[in-house]
Amino acid sequence: MSLAALPTFAQDVNEIEGIYTGSGEGDLTLDLTHIEDDRYAISINTVVPIQEEFMGCAGGIDGEVLLSKKGGNFFVENEMYEPGDESPLNQRYCEIGIVFDGAGSVTLEERNGCLEYHGASCGFSGTLVHDAAGI
Repeated sequence: MSLAALPTFAQDVNEIEGIYTGSGEGDLTLDLTHIEDDRYAISINTVVPIQEEFMGCAGGIDGEVLLSKKGGNFFVENEMYEPGDESPLNQRYCEIGIVFDGAGSVTLEERNGCLEYHGASCGFSGTLVHDAAGI
């Protein structure tokens, strides 16, 4: 009789969880933490450094999002929203599209209503790479 020892894994690796960095209108950071099933805690930050002739910009938003391996849509209700008076500066939700390429990169697309969460000189749109990509 022979016995073979095979490794056992406590849990599968979550391919989309982790920290992503990149750029768009500024330097972007995306942090995804798996909660359960397809639910994730999400934090997105943007920074444009102050330069001699230009003012800087920074902002951030966080919450929870439902994601598949292909991506999803992140919505946060704006606290300053005034019902009945929708305009580019008064949207009910900040919406950000999230698309994973399957090779360690993610594209964020700020769709509308997010100005409340960052300055006018920066945004949440851009392409980011998972910090563990290529390992």
